[in-house]
Amino acid sequence: MNMNDRIGVWRSLFVACSCLWSLTAAGQGQTGTAQLTITMTVQSSISLVFQDNPAVGTNGFCPLTNSGTNNVGLDLGSASFTGGDSLTCVAFIKNVGAGFYQVSSAFDVVVTKANSSSPNYRLAAQISAAPPANVTWLINNIALTNSAFTQLDATDNYATPITKTLQVQVKNPVPAQVLQETITFLATAN
Repeated sequence: MNMNDRIGVWRSLFVACSCLWSLTAAGQGQTGTAQLTITMTVQSSISLVFQDNPAVGTNGFCPLTNSGTNNVGLDLGSASFTGGDSLTCVAFIKNVGAGFYQVSSAFDVVVTKANSSSPNYRLAAQISAAPPANVTWLINNIALTNSAFTQLDATDNYATPITKTLQVQVKNPVPAQVLQETITFLATAN
């Protein structure tokens, strides 16, 4: 390498270092600002679950399938006017009315709230389809319809299990068949 080549390399290094120093020096003391505005809405909510009553397994308190959720099942067994019911946990009453019998079982409803100042709630229920003739679905002696929600309670307390009894009343001449119904419960904050 000759002397001119060495001088060219040194000049290139000097120019590169000078540029780096200039870029670094130019960035010192500089500041920037930014602002972020956040908007958020906190939603209130209530939830409803069904639970087995503490007396589950005794007469009038059958176990729920999927207890502790908002989607449960309740088996009331097989029943007839003269034979009673096939499950010992089902309460059976003969002659509730002229020629009617009734099967029933109780369970608990628990409604909780979040981010709400509501002091209590009201509870209503509705069946999904019109029952066959001479069959009535009730909750705590209140007949249910499929045309509108029927109010069951006006002021229930949150987080407190409320025992509800499902009753099915059937007149003696109703032909043998499977009675199946979906009942929708509606909890509304007061």
